[in-house]
Amino acid sequence: MKVLLIVISLFFSGGNSIQIEDIRNSYKTCNQSAEKAVQFFELTQKALHNKGAIYRGYHGAALALKASFAWNPIKKISNFNKAKRMIDEAVLLEPENIELRMIRLSIQSNAPKIAGYYKNIEEDKKIMLSAFTKITDEGLKEYIENFIAYSSVFGE
Repeated sequence: MKVLLIVISLFFSGGNSIQIEDIRNSYKTCNQSAEKAVQFFELTQKALHNKGAIYRGYHGAALALKASFAWNPIKKISNFNKAKRMIDEAVLLEPENIELRMIRLSIQSNAPKIAGYYKNIEEDKKIMLSAFTKITDEGLKEYIENFIAYSSVFGE
């Protein structure tokens, strides 16, 4: 009977688990359309039950993206403010996490200056460059390397 309960619980919990690789893949294209932004938001919302600040960071990015596609100015400001808080809280929880630094840098470098969310760009850039050689996860290393290669922040 115990074995049956374990199998059933693994079946129901395993199918709902969102993998970080799925979120990374979705993040690469989520700014291409409102539809992809919504899909990314829903994916990160489901992933919030996972442990780790990285999931909060990506959900913050999804909220920022949602704000960029919003037509209602009140919703736009509200979502963007929630996004900033969520991303900054995630970075505070894991300040050495290069992926969280990348998320914040990508949002800050694309946010309109009027939003006032650009103060950590140089700090995050510096931390990313110094921590890049220490990445041991090859998938993450390639992901960060591609971000650096295509980000205008690193071309400056």
